[in-house]
Amino acid sequence: MPVDPNLLSGYLLACVVLVLTPGPDMAFVLGQTLSGGARRGWAATIGVFTGATVHILAAAAGVAALVAANPLLFTGLRVIGALYLLYLGFHAIRAAFRGAGGLGEAGAPTASLFAAWRQGFLTNLLNPKVGLFFLAFVPLFVDPTRSAPWVQMLILGPLLPAISIPFFAVLIAGAARIAGRLRASSAGRWLDGAAGTLFVGLGVRMLAGMPR
Repeated sequence: MPVDPNLLSGYLLACVVLVLTPGPDMAFVLGQTLSGGARRGWAATIGVFTGATVHILAAAAGVAALVAANPLLFTGLRVIGALYLLYLGFHAIRAAFRGAGGLGEAGAPTASLFAAWRQGFLTNLLNPKVGLFFLAFVPLFVDPTRSAPWVQMLILGPLLPAISIPFFAVLIAGAARIAGRLRASSAGRWLDGAAGTLFVGLGVRMLAGMPR
């Protein structure tokens, strides 16, 4: 077995704890689901997982180490990610005031679902903390005497997104049910406004957490 069983069990337990801890990805998927329904929530989830896959591959290849060693690059990526979240948030809030769909309506067309995937992908990809997480956290459960470290990281890394799928399924189903009832009562504009406020808050939080 290329991965130590004891380290694997500890890693799986840690993943469960991390999945149950609210974070930017969870908030983003929640906002997308409230704004556009379950299909849009799943499209955003797949986008987030696609971004995580890139981070896992980069960490395994050691590329994330370059980001960690370059504070300016780290800060630049973080600013870009925060500004993108702010853009999404202000766009949704403006749409709420205008009464037009900002982040997508329930039953959105394929193009809108692709937009949700793209937004989820970019939101995750432009968050350098995700790459640094895989670079710093996953190696803790790697045993160099078992097999090549990069092989173990490619095995361990995808387990975190995989474990989070059932939780995201429950989250999306519940949020979609609430969103459906609210939209039936013509409260869709409030959903767009709430989702937009959520994204703006995430962007501000990222900027506020930057070192002075």
